[in-house]
Amino acid sequence: MPTLQPMKRLLLVILLGAIAALTAYYIVRQHPAAVPSTIANLLPADTALFIHMPDAERNRDAWHRTDLYQLYREPAMQDFLQKPKSRLPEKGPVKEAWRDSAALRMRNAFLATNNFDSLHLIGGFEFRCQEKEAESVIERWKSRLLAKAPGAQRSSADYEKHRIDILSGGQFTFASTIAGHQFLAAATVEDLKALLDRVDGRTKTPALDSDANFRAAMKQMPADYAWMFYLQPKQLAQKLATLRAQSGRALPSDQQTMLERIQSFSHAMVFDGGKIRDIGFAVMPRLTETKLERTTLTLASADTLLYCAFLVNMQQQFEWALEPAVAGSMAAPLQLISNAFSSAGVTKEDWKAAFGDEISVMASWPANAKLPNAVLTVAVRDSARARKIAGAIASSSGWQKSSRNNAEYYSAPTSGVLVAVTPTLAVSDRLLVVGLDAASVDRVVTQAPPGNGLSGSENFRAVSKLVPEPQQMFAYIDLAALYSRLDATLRPILQMSAAFVPSLSERFDPNKLPPTEVIAKHLSPVVASQSYIDGGYRSESAGTITMGQAGIAAGAAYVGAMIFQQHQQKSPSPFTPPASSTPSPSAVQPLPTP
Repeated sequence: MPTLQPMKRLLLVILLGAIAALTAYYIVRQHPAAVPSTIANLLPADTALFIHMPDAERNRDAWHRTDLYQLYREPAMQDFLQKPKSRLPEKGPVKEAWRDSAALRMRNAFLATNNFDSLHLIGGFEFRCQEKEAESVIERWKSRLLAKAPGAQRSSADYEKHRIDILSGGQFTFASTIAGHQFLAAATVEDLKALLDRVDGRTKTPALDSDANFRAAMKQMPADYAWMFYLQPKQLAQKLATLRAQSGRALPSDQQTMLERIQSFSHAMVFDGGKIRDIGFAVMPRLTETKLERTTLTLASADTLLYCAFLVNMQQQFEWALEPAVAGSMAAPLQLISNAFSSAGVTKEDWKAAFGDEISVMASWPANAKLPNAVLTVAVRDSARARKIAGAIASSSGWQKSSRNNAEYYSAPTSGVLVAVTPTLAVSDRLLVVGLDAASVDRVVTQAPPGNGLSGSENFRAVSKLVPEPQQMFAYIDLAALYSRLDATLRPILQMSAAFVPSLSERFDPNKLPPTEVIAKHLSPVVASQSYIDGGYRSESAGTITMGQAGIAAGAAYVGAMIFQQHQQKSPSPFTPPASSTPSPSAVQPLPTP
């Protein structure tokens, strides 16, 4: 019997080894291309920009599971998009690129450079289709490139065991080759050769995956991202410093711009079921030791559309406004404020002592209001000094002062015309509050309990758990509620505009805009947080869209509104007859009888 003990131990070791192997295999199968080191070891250690997309095919499948795609597939949305889609060309670069990526079944697509001056780009991808099919797609790309570059020439060269195809003309060169199931390309032949040396294992110099900054950044990135980019801003910071020195505006040696403080920045996007998630990490020194408290969250009402709280080093950010030499070179409002501070005896020490570092923004849009109301708050440390500073700023602009609720209020002068916005500033012992109307400011100053406020909402608490507990910044946007209010305001305007502007109705039919509830049910709140960990600022955002994407969408909507407004200004009003000379009686035609 004792002789069986070693056999049992051997069987146990074999069993444990098998379990470990199966576990490793499962992990690799689940995340076959998520770790960037397989590509990063092909790039030089001084790589300044690296963009990586592990699996285009998996991204496409994940995109089809998102809330945004489900909204796109709604029958009412498809009916509304039918007219805009009919105006799109059947063949276009975006559609063709989408089809080509599907045919190639791309993995590990990447783009990188180590020089921002000449953009020595290198890139490539792994294809999982038949080689002949990949060659056909790539040849089609090259034909388009040659067609768009008159005078370009095509040649080839042999390097080691590879055949390099070279397109050159004027200032551009495009060198490429297929190595196994990888397509590799570069903006110069020498860069492609250096890349091939790393692919074949001939280069032993350090690669990007050995760089300390890169490794620190990758520790903060998720394992299964849809795409990721890594930026080393050192070259950009050096160029900025050189340009500043040449213009005679060099900073003292103990001061740095934000770009110079950032050692590296990485960003990744993840498809998280129906939601989208962004993760960013900036390696840099800590800007402030203060921790976010979100003291104003209890003041946010249940119908709050936007709540944002963040930390700002008030001593550093606003110190320049108090320097006469600096303020004198700024715009007139800053000079006016600087003069007001001087007249009121406000010193730099007053400003530093008056305010805390936490700032918050709250916005709501009641159903009976034409415009949203919003307030901005700044934490107050020294009430007397804060009131002194607020009084100096308000008096320089001619604002009217009053006192109530143990606070001092300043209201913007009215012009005699009824307006929906009446800017108001108030200073209490706890907060400086600026709002678009007096009622909104009153609610914050009086610290009135909002009843079932935002912080007590089950939906808000559930969404807040999607991101880590914030230390530096927190933001929340209720997309469904925001869209509902925008829809109620803008839908009648769009319908009326389309009736009088034929060119607008040719592009889309506002009457087919999906019902509000059809769109809103696919819009979940967006939440974001930021904290300082492991030597850098890590930010995370999640929702139907992320906070960054919401910002881009807002910017696009603003640009669209400006274009629409310009279009309306150029188009003659339907109620105004065209300007012309007085017609002769013979030129006047009778109107037809209805």
